[in-house]
Amino acid sequence: MNYNELEVRKTFELMVDDLTEVRIIGNNITASGYFKDVDTLLKNLKQYENRQGLNFYFVMNSVNEGCYSRQQRDCFIEISRSNKTPTTSDKDIVKRNWLLLDIDCERPSGVSSTDTELQKAKDKANKVYRYLKNEGFERPIVAYSGSGTHLLYRISLDPSETQLVKDSLLALDMMFSDEEVKIDTSVFNASRITKLYGTMAVKGRNTKERPHRLSKIVNYPNEIKVNDAELLIKLAKNLPEPPKRTFQAQEFDIDSWLSSNGIVVKEQANFNGGRKLILEECPFDSSHRGKDAAIFVLNNGAIGFKCFHASCSQYTWQDVRKKYEPNAYNRVEVKRLEPRLNSLKKPELKTNEPLFFTSTTIKPKDRSQIVSIETGIMKLDKKIIGLNKGEVSCVSGLRGSGKSSLMSQIALEAVQRKYKTALFSGELSENRVLEWLQLQAAGKLYTQPTKYENYFYVDDKTKYYINKWLDNKIYIYNNNYGNDAQKILNSVEQCITKNKVDLVILDNLMSMNLESLSGDKYERQTKLVLGLVRYAQDNDVHILFVAHPRKSIGFLRLEDISGTADLTNAVENVFIVHRVNMDFKAKSKLTFGWRDDNDLYNYTNVIEVCKNRDLGIQDYFVGLQFEVESKRFLNEKYETKHYDWEELQFADTLVKAPWD
Repeated sequence: MNYNELEVRKTFELMVDDLTEVRIIGNNITASGYFKDVDTLLKNLKQYENRQGLNFYFVMNSVNEGCYSRQQRDCFIEISRSNKTPTTSDKDIVKRNWLLLDIDCERPSGVSSTDTELQKAKDKANKVYRYLKNEGFERPIVAYSGSGTHLLYRISLDPSETQLVKDSLLALDMMFSDEEVKIDTSVFNASRITKLYGTMAVKGRNTKERPHRLSKIVNYPNEIKVNDAELLIKLAKNLPEPPKRTFQAQEFDIDSWLSSNGIVVKEQANFNGGRKLILEECPFDSSHRGKDAAIFVLNNGAIGFKCFHASCSQYTWQDVRKKYEPNAYNRVEVKRLEPRLNSLKKPELKTNEPLFFTSTTIKPKDRSQIVSIETGIMKLDKKIIGLNKGEVSCVSGLRGSGKSSLMSQIALEAVQRKYKTALFSGELSENRVLEWLQLQAAGKLYTQPTKYENYFYVDDKTKYYINKWLDNKIYIYNNNYGNDAQKILNSVEQCITKNKVDLVILDNLMSMNLESLSGDKYERQTKLVLGLVRYAQDNDVHILFVAHPRKSIGFLRLEDISGTADLTNAVENVFIVHRVNMDFKAKSKLTFGWRDDNDLYNYTNVIEVCKNRDLGIQDYFVGLQFEVESKRFLNEKYETKHYDWEELQFADTLVKAPWD
């Protein structure tokens, strides 16, 4: 018997929304039928159940209702030269329901795979599955095609979105295909037929080494969720962009460039007419070895780079080249160095230096020596070039706007980028601070709901790996020692000296006791903030402090920050965190004349750059999405941020494929 009734039923129930075409191909026969009901399909399959050499396929996307009126309605019609019965074409598809990832081992054409080859396809599918899971994709249907593995991701796209599907497949092929296992890049057309799971896969002779196998669905989620198109767009963006002008091979010799910069290519592979250069180690983290990092050279001259570790996922080929050639793209920018390298030092006064400088005697500041700590908020980092060591920044915002969430998230980003943080929280205990950090580090994928609305927790196993990752990287002040400002700063200084801390977070300034400083309230605040500026310079750290605003009836502005004017005058950056609600919308329209369709109103929170001394930036707004489950701020709605604690977990745990 060439099919299993129960498996065919499962396929129909899970994957067919309304109408599909089933096609039979083999042994000088091609037959087609349109079916809405699985019982009718099975009834018609009986006439073929014992015929040898047949393969059964179905159209996986939604077929136009009008096709049901064709000759082969609820029956199979054999197609021949004399009977050219039409089958489903791309124009007959009304919606794309599935993204098919067909993963097969390389082998001679027209034969089934061996057990070893099939296992290699399973192993590769597992890697693809884990990568897409980390990118935010919902759990797919997993099926065996008979000789390979299929991952089927639910989507909802217009049939015309052919290029997006094609680019998504090409991106995965670029990243995962090798000489042994390939991802099929040809399955992008809307009317694509695929194996009718539950039927035999017949290729070549049925031998012990290369047997015919029953195709079947082996794993599927309880709830099949649709993957947003933005995930595919993000995936497709991994493809290198072709050069804006015609590429000539002699213009840039990638092999010579890699060799001259000491970048070792471990092995090479061909793909889509181009080359995949697998590196001995990642240029940004030498611990990422094996097949973790690769450079891709397309036949149109485009060059790309990919490291599969979360900590390096943001790096592109441009980043690789600029690491070794800072001026490669002729753009003036701050070079971000490795943590604690080339740190700023206060210049020593030389006896022969003039009391006053002229324009020709001033030595230009070497901006390449500035170490900048990125916040992880991409638009903000791109605009202000991160948080420079040796400087001070102020953050303000109304109650509940997300100031503390932002502070802890910046601390996590610092850890991810190999910087250390000393953190003072005057309003939260060390346990509460740690719980907050654990939620944000875990992310939505690793948090669990409670019986309380919008309250989530992290399980003990995940906490273990997060704590292991954070250990000796974030130092939380013990509030039992009191909140005297001078004592806190003295303790922080000891922490910096002992642990080589790069970032200091004070949340918040108003919870620090200034009684040990002389003068009235505002004089004490002035002394404190001016002291912080000197403190940051002397210790080569960035200090980020929170200051509460005073009550305001209008849109919160820089001058609304409570306390002395020196809180904002003396610092390099001032940020205000806004919560996007009705009050924010109404007041922003009055202040700035914004329209109802302003893009910022689509976000949950907004960070405003009120002041950036270095670049002269003010009134610059960055929209963010707050993720309730993790208390994270996301750059975009479907962003999935991963931290290196997951690498620790994977190192200790045998990760099995979801179908094993």
